[in-house]
Amino acid sequence: MMTQVAVERRPATGMTAPRITGETVLWLVLAVFITVVTIVPLLYTIDSAFYQETPFGLSPRRSLTAIVNVYTSARYLSYLGAALLLAGIVTTIALAMGILMAFLVARTDIRGGRALDIVIIMPLFLSPFTGLIAWIVLGSENTGFVNALLGAGAARLGFDLGPVINIWSYAGIVWVMSLFFTPFAYLFTVNNLRAMDSSLEEAARMNGATPLQAIMKVTVPIMTPAFFAAGLLIFVLSAEVYTIPGIIGSTTGFTTLPWQIYIDSTVAPLHRAHAAAAGTVMLWITVGGVIIQRRITRVAERFVTVGGKGQRAKPIALGRWRAPALAFVLAYGFCAVLLPLVALLVFSLMKYSSVSFSADLFTTKHYVDLFSIGNTRLALQNTLMLGLLSGAVCMVAGTLISYMEMRRKTVLASIVAFIGVLPVAVPGLVYGIGLLWTYLRTPIYGTVWILLLAYIAKFIPYAIVVSRSGILQINRELEESARMSGASSLTALRRITMPILKPTLAAIFFFVMLMSIKELSASVLLASQRGPVLSVLTWSYMESGNFQFAAAVGVVQSMIMVALVVITRLAFRVNLEKALAKG
Repeated sequence: MMTQVAVERRPATGMTAPRITGETVLWLVLAVFITVVTIVPLLYTIDSAFYQETPFGLSPRRSLTAIVNVYTSARYLSYLGAALLLAGIVTTIALAMGILMAFLVARTDIRGGRALDIVIIMPLFLSPFTGLIAWIVLGSENTGFVNALLGAGAARLGFDLGPVINIWSYAGIVWVMSLFFTPFAYLFTVNNLRAMDSSLEEAARMNGATPLQAIMKVTVPIMTPAFFAAGLLIFVLSAEVYTIPGIIGSTTGFTTLPWQIYIDSTVAPLHRAHAAAAGTVMLWITVGGVIIQRRITRVAERFVTVGGKGQRAKPIALGRWRAPALAFVLAYGFCAVLLPLVALLVFSLMKYSSVSFSADLFTTKHYVDLFSIGNTRLALQNTLMLGLLSGAVCMVAGTLISYMEMRRKTVLASIVAFIGVLPVAVPGLVYGIGLLWTYLRTPIYGTVWILLLAYIAKFIPYAIVVSRSGILQINRELEESARMSGASSLTALRRITMPILKPTLAAIFFFVMLMSIKELSASVLLASQRGPVLSVLTWSYMESGNFQFAAAVGVVQSMIMVALVVITRLAFRVNLEKALAKG
């Protein structure tokens, strides 16, 4: 009888089917999506480094030749050294300028602090390549507008001034890249400086510290994650840029690894295994940087500066340095925004290049052609659509990944977050090759949708980094209070975390949208006649020598981004300048 009772009770006390919640399904779908979008093309890229090469692509036979050559030959190592040195110089200058301007705007009594936000972030409305076109117009040794105007003024005074600047030099490369990467350092630091509790510095001063000592011993340690995140982003972006070092460096004998990757990928005879192998070199370097960043931010509670009640920082009085500080910020805006935009606009209205102006030199033909030619109209539509879609997808997916990583702290969450960040370590050009091989025999090959996948994979790391920084600033006790009141984790996320993260979400959406509109590295390989985009059109016209039309495309591209600023601000109903600085 006891056996019978035991048998009858076994179904009631045995294992029950695990409960599958909506949150579990969401995380699993997200993990699969990130893996398919980011890892599969990355694996194809790495795998392609282990093939023999033909003049037109890859042979079916395996080989270690490309790997050995790239990792051991003096030629490729010198290209790598040149890229890293350039990236290091640009990162140092951009960080110094960006952090200084962020501190001036956020923590001092400088005039027009909020208005200066727009001045500093305006270079984001120009791609570095478009900025290069502008500074070629401005700073060419013999035909640049700056040299021509200064030379004409000197001639009137009776002496020969000669060329003042020469953009076709190593210093020209550093100048252009530093100008257009400085806003990233500003964005990653200014809002954290604004949000930091000023009582921490005041406590240090009450204990005898000078203002400078309080900043170095209190502010800088708290801001270390933001500083490192900004530096890592700028280093990666500048290390993978091939357009500026390539175009200017080709006239000065200067070659970086990304430019050699472009040559190996596109110029016959092709060396695509070498290009992929060179991409793996960049991968290991940046993965190391990501690991260091994760160690710096491991103890998240050290960097919580925003809780349930906000604290307002007390502005530091600049005194006699107030006017020079304002002049410094305005000078940056003049060199990075006003001069390039004016030069670009004037040059786009010229029939041909000239250092002397006359009424018959100007025309609107380039803009008429731009809006009347079917290919350029389609490029306009595609650019806008891809920017909006990639921004929305990265905003949602990146924030969910960061939330899962920071709040759940599971092995799966850490793996998905690491996978999501990996594409930042791969040059866009090489990642484009991986996407081509991944989707070569699929219906999306040659369409705009392959570009959308490229943009999502390329820019979701930045969405993860920025949203992670925003979540770190939110005390988890706010969410725990909601769950103790009966709310589910998803409800707490939707009603507590997401509203607080609204500025961060706006920043991610707008940042990814801007980056997608400007993206050139992967787009060069993936765009086709069926799916053209503005960045590739600008590159094509520049390569073919049609500089005025390339400048016109650059102006339109910039105007689109300005319009999107207004639309995004209205849609999110937040101060977009402040939102862009979140992270």
